[in-house]
Parts: sequence; C-alpha cells; structure tokens
Amino acid sequence: MTPLAGAEISEWVALRRVRQGGVAQVGGRWVESGHRLPGHLAVALRGLLASRLIRLIDPDPTTGVMGRAALTRAGIDRYEQLCQQALQLPGAQFIALCRRFIDNDPVGSTSLPD
Repeated sequence: MTPLAGAEISEWVALRRVRQGGVAQVGGRWVESGHRLPGHLAVALRGLLASRLIRLIDPDPTTGVMGRAALTRAGIDRYEQLCQQALQLPGAQFIALCRRFIDNDPVGSTSLPD
C-alpha cells in the first residue's frame, strides 16, 4: 500500500467530513455547517457521490437542502483504507496533514500539505 498523495488527500478529507456529519448539498453546492466547501473538496465529493461511496439522504425542499451526505458501506471501507495509507506517510508529513485537515480544519482551507 502506498502513502496518500494528490487527490487521495482530498478524498480522505471529504470522507472524514461526511463521516463527522454536517455535509450537505444545497442548491447544487456542497456545504458544511452552512459554509461552502473549498473547490478541491467539492470535486472530491462529486466523485465520491458518482462512485457511490457517499449518498444523499434526508432532502428538505423547504430549506433548499438537496440532501445530507452519508457514507455507504463501500465509503466506510474506502475511508478506512485511506486512513491506513495516511499512517504510512513520513512522520513530519503526517503531522502536517493532521494539523491542517484534522486538528484545525478551517472550512475555507484550500491548500494541500507539501
């Protein structure tokens, strides 16, 4: 298994955010807790939805929410696989990744770790 790289980082972060709850599609845009998600995560979420790793549930037409995102069984498996890959990163890269995307994950963050 190879360490996380490139688009897999965005996929991992997107799956983590869906797993934590609060991600929804509103008016064709991906939001989390009412804030628009950065482009790289929106792209990842569209791919995850198309690949059936996430699904939209509980639509609410009165608020414009198209559906809250939820992991499918395949999505849970993929998230666990990406977590294992993340653990294979060199220490400094893993710590930087965690600090940027896990510990203090600003909604507006658009940059990926080096």
